[in-house]
Amino acid sequence: MIGAIDDAPGKVLFLHFRPSEDQVGYLLLLRSIAQRYGLPMSIYHDRHTSLRSPKQPTLEEQLAGQTPMRQVQRVMAELGIESIAAYSPQAKGRIERLWGTRQDRLTKELRLAGITTQEAANAFLPGFLARYNARFAKPPQDPHSAWVPLPADLDIPYYFASRETRTVRADHCIRFAGQLLQLLPGPKAPSLVAQTVTVHVVPEGDRYVYHGKRRIAHQPVAAPQATPVPPTDAARPTAQPSPPQRSAKQRAWLIGQH
Repeated sequence: MIGAIDDAPGKVLFLHFRPSEDQVGYLLLLRSIAQRYGLPMSIYHDRHTSLRSPKQPTLEEQLAGQTPMRQVQRVMAELGIESIAAYSPQAKGRIERLWGTRQDRLTKELRLAGITTQEAANAFLPGFLARYNARFAKPPQDPHSAWVPLPADLDIPYYFASRETRTVRADHCIRFAGQLLQLLPGPKAPSLVAQTVTVHVVPEGDRYVYHGKRRIAHQPVAAPQATPVPPTDAARPTAQPSPPQRSAKQRAWLIGQH
């Protein structure tokens, strides 16, 4: 399970079951919270490799003032969210207490409800969160919200997605995830040949292509069907001679030898 809690009122903002702690789950968390509540000033999180890169910057990155980043790290940086990595579970007191509740109270409620699948458990969580927040969340000391609402025209797939860069070929195609994609920039758009584009994949798996921040239409290119080549005389299999006919007595003798 991945989750988030607002530190001021102690309100749980997001819970979701995943097969494992992964990048897709954290992208879902960020997008869900941003769309419902807005952008927080900072996120205090553990040091999981999905949230921060363990790599040291190369010399070229140091000279350019760049830091290696995971996809989720990049999303937070682009949206102006401060990323704070905790060095101990005790530093994340509220969320660690929430995990204690999850392992106790939530587990019992799931058992009483007869829930045994991940899909059913995720469908159960909104009601559980509503009951939990109604009982345990408190008004914050400062009534002025620090959440920043998302702009109405924000391109959600541009930000809340994993990204990979590709260079456009002479035929206006790129290759991504073993598939050839034909870019369709439009008749009046400039050529994208030899330009760099980014492929954005949202948590649901949908794919978008961007040149800068401009979304580019695209379509998969079907692989050409190979034309079967008739075999030459040399390649044609030779007919095998029919086995010699044997009498019933001979067949019985041969069978008896095996």
